[in-house]
Formats: sequence, structure tokens, C-alpha cells
Amino acid sequence: MNINKVLFAAVAAALLAGITSEAQAQENEPGIVRTMADDISLGIGGTIQPRLTYTSDQNERVGFGLRRMRLRLYTDIGDDLGVFLQMEGSGASATLLDVRGEYYLNDNLTIRAGRFVGTQPRAYARTGHAHIDAIDRPAISDKWARMTIGADGRDYGVEALWNTPNWELRGFLHNGYNGWNFRRGASNDPVDDGISTDGFAFSASATHWPGDRDELELGAYGSVNTSQNPLTEIGGTGRNYYSYSANAYWGPLPGQQPFRVKADFIGISYQEVEPHGIHHHLGASLFGSALVASHIELFAMGEYLYNDLGDASTEKQVFLTAGGSYSISVLQDRPFFMNRLILAYNLRTQPSDDIDFDDPAHVVMLQAQFYF
Repeated sequence: MNINKVLFAAVAAALLAGITSEAQAQENEPGIVRTMADDISLGIGGTIQPRLTYTSDQNERVGFGLRRMRLRLYTDIGDDLGVFLQMEGSGASATLLDVRGEYYLNDNLTIRAGRFVGTQPRAYARTGHAHIDAIDRPAISDKWARMTIGADGRDYGVEALWNTPNWELRGFLHNGYNGWNFRRGASNDPVDDGISTDGFAFSASATHWPGDRDELELGAYGSVNTSQNPLTEIGGTGRNYYSYSANAYWGPLPGQQPFRVKADFIGISYQEVEPHGIHHHLGASLFGSALVASHIELFAMGEYLYNDLGDASTEKQVFLTAGGSYSISVLQDRPFFMNRLILAYNLRTQPSDDIDFDDPAHVVMLQAQFYF
């Protein structure tokens, strides 16, 4: 029997048993809390995101789908230890996304270990799935993940997180490729399970809030990855790379400010591989939104993607997005992001050596979000 299915069913059964409470505003905070012992507490939360999508690219398609169905389990053991588990269900299968243990050295410093969202560009998985502005994260961040550590944005490693009201510093030593999980020990011959990679990765980031955290946020990220994993291959050869990003946000989360602006820049520089040369991947995005009512936010975003393929050729691409969020949770005196209806239109040009708006792809999505 699949252990993931068993865990998923067990958590679902606990939810259906009638446990209720107020959900918290942050993704990594418990939504439903039950005290198990004097020094142990358990929290359970979840997300459901059904959507209706219409696409017009090479073909026209329309249909219903389920973008995410997640269950989260939080456990605090005494004052110094914590465990976070997150599972995602899709179809008849269940996947364990996050398995993270935490040790709180003091009020400012936390050590994390396991498989989880570590240090990375702010625009990707560090923006929690319930906090995404326009249904999907910026396309430039999705491209970054698919060309570096993997699409789900998780990796195995150890992270130190130092946090104060105005600063957050992170340092993450990790595998550099989330598909690698080395489990076997010396009693196994040979000790070679998992996916073979060449080295490790180290990523670091700094975030500064000059005032309140719902106002101006400034951040920078850098990483060196020597895993030479399959996502970096060119001509069958894996590559080392440097990755970097910067962001400036006014109002990081949906509905936080009457007017919000978010700017991101993300880059990747791969090592030279003959005869392909050096490959640079650069992306920039600009997002803006306005609250036209306390429960309605309209938004627009433009993105530019540039690939220097290293062999005297380039690819350029533009993404344009517009839409709005209708917050049901605000009408219930809860945070804006929690329960929403989100409508978004996206236009994507085809990759080419020059920006060409002929024959673009069109996507229209309507998504409901239920977060608890």
C-alpha cells in the first residue's frame, strides 16, 4: 500500500471528524490546532484550488481541472522543535511535497533540514501558493525553476534562517536538484541509489523591510550550483551555473495595500560547454494592482524573457497578464488572500530572435481558492 495515500487519507479523515478553528494568515502557520500533550501541539490546514481554463495556442481547448489540493500538518514539540509536512493530491495519487524539521536556537535563528522550499528567488515558491497574485507565479520564475532545481521548487538540504522585524537572512546548503534522494547506507552494495549528481549547491538571500512588512520589501538572492543535474544539460552534458535575483515590492501579498507594485529580476549563467559556449538566461517582470473595493483587486503584469543560447543565437519572449481577485474572506473579516475567486487573461508570444506578436498563445483562467 502506498504510504503517501495512507498519510493523505489519515489527515483527510481528521479534517472530516469536525476539527474547526480560524486559519492563520501565513502559509507555514497552523490552521487547525489540537493540543496532544503538555509540550506537543498539532496543526492541520489545507488548500483547494479548482479552475476552469480556456487556451488558444496551436489548438483551442477548454475544461475544468484541479490545480492544487493540499493538506498541511504542523507539529511543535516543546519550545525548540517543529515539524512541517505538506502533501498534494492529484487524481488518484498523493505526493509528499515538504518534510521539514526545525530547531529554534533562539528568537532570531532557526535551523531547518529535510525537503522543503529553501533559499531561492522571491517570485517562485517563497511566494506561497495561497499568496500568488495572478493565479500562476510569474512565468520568468517558473522558467528559472525548470532550468535549475526542478518545477516544484523544493530541494533536500539544511538551511539557517536569521529573522528580525526588519531583516531576514538565509543560507541554504542543498543537493542542487530536488529529484535526488540518497537513502541507502554502508550495508548496501553498491551504495548508489538515487540520481547521480556531481556536487552540491549553496544559496543565500537577504530581505529588508524598512518599515512594516506589508509595505516596502527589498530582496536579493544568489546561488552557485555544481550538481550538473539533468535540467542543466546541453548536448548531453550537465553544467554548473550561477543563479541570482533581486526584487522590490510595495505590498507583497494580495490585498495588502490600496495600490501595489512588484518588480522582479532573475538570471542564470551556465558554464561554457563546447561547442555551445556560455548560456545566459534573464527575465524581468513588473506587476501592479489596485483595490477598487475592500474585497476586489484588479491587477496587470508584464514580463520579458531573454535567452542568450551561446551559439550566436537568442530567444526573446513576452508575457502579458491582466485580471482581478474577488475576496470572499474579506467579507468574512478574514485576510484577503485566503478564499478568493481569481480571473486572469494571459498572452504569450512565441520564442524567437525578436519580439513578434503574430500568432500569440492566449489563456483565460477562472480559479477558486479555499484556504484553511
